[in-house]
Amino acid sequence: MRLWPLLALVLLLIAAVPVSAAEGIPGDADGDGVLTRAEYTSAVLAYIDAASMGGTGGIDRTDIQDAAWVYTHWDGRPCEITDSTGRTVTLYRPLRRVVTFTGEALETLRSVGFDMDRVVAVDKYSHEKKTFFPECRDKANVGSIWSPDMEQVLSVRPDAVILYATISTAACDDIQRRLEASSPGIRVLRFDCFKPATYAGEIRAIAAIAGREERGEAFASFYESTMDRIRDGTAGIPDDEKTRVYFEYWFDYTTVAASAGYNEKTELAGGLNPFATGTAEYPVVDPEAILVADPEVVVKLAGQGLAVGGYAGHDIAALDAIRAGMLDRPGWSRISAVKDDRVHVIHSDILGGAQHFIGTAYLAKWFYPDLFADLDPHAVHQRYLSEFQGIDFDLASRGTFVYP
Repeated sequence: MRLWPLLALVLLLIAAVPVSAAEGIPGDADGDGVLTRAEYTSAVLAYIDAASMGGTGGIDRTDIQDAAWVYTHWDGRPCEITDSTGRTVTLYRPLRRVVTFTGEALETLRSVGFDMDRVVAVDKYSHEKKTFFPECRDKANVGSIWSPDMEQVLSVRPDAVILYATISTAACDDIQRRLEASSPGIRVLRFDCFKPATYAGEIRAIAAIAGREERGEAFASFYESTMDRIRDGTAGIPDDEKTRVYFEYWFDYTTVAASAGYNEKTELAGGLNPFATGTAEYPVVDPEAILVADPEVVVKLAGQGLAVGGYAGHDIAALDAIRAGMLDRPGWSRISAVKDDRVHVIHSDILGGAQHFIGTAYLAKWFYPDLFADLDPHAVHQRYLSEFQGIDFDLASRGTFVYP
């Protein structure tokens, strides 16, 4: 009997059903941690004998589905993943029922082609993003890492839960402890998916989990090509020649210091932040100090604190109003950025989270228009949505992310 027709038959049977917490690859008869061709063939025949011919084979439907996955996607071996905490998690079966507490990980799963039907519950913030995550409207809502609905989490019988690695660690550690105490079979994976230094590696790790390494490599290469273009373009600029940038957070006269992620992206784009020093992540600055610093570019963040724009609606007038309010501040007519018409508003949807590379491209373009004449952030954004997110979202007529 030929193997591949049998394999096709088994793959067609894959469905979202509960998985056993028992470790070990199903069909690995000798228990050596490798599902060989002979073992897999024997398991398929045993399943068909039991399912169709009244036999008493000891492998059930779920087992043979998982054996098919491991054999075809992981080369018959367990998948060992090192998450962003440095902890290695071993998977013996494909993930069928995933809960995500982070929108960034959810977005990355979609970027690498994970079957989103296997995501059974999401955090409340992703659940609210009905335009960007339309497939999550009917999924269970498990709250947030700060207020998790643990009863809901356990009720959807997950085989894996994804949490942040390096932010709100106390809250995420507590969720992990409670999960592992309640159901030892649940795999807890910790990824950030918003840091430029680690995101490419996280993309590849998540793609390996999904069995979509080729798709993951395509996305990682797309991401790296954008970020490398920015790094290479700004690498040789001396500090005393870098563009002075005042980056304002959601709230008036609140900026970002060295420890803030938005400062990291400002510096990656070649900006010099006069207010980077200090212990506070988001310090409030004296309005007079901004005039003294005389920034060459001003960037204002819209988003959660200024709830306009982004994927929620096509509202250019709202971003224009934010910018106009800044231009009218006392003394700002003397700032170089205002005199040279280099005051910009950017939405956090594309500067925070998994889409930070899009926003960073806009920053680089604003800071050094001549150096980045060939960089088209709008085109990068549209390709990301169409090719990797797979959503029908035309930036020409929907959403508002930058102004002007």
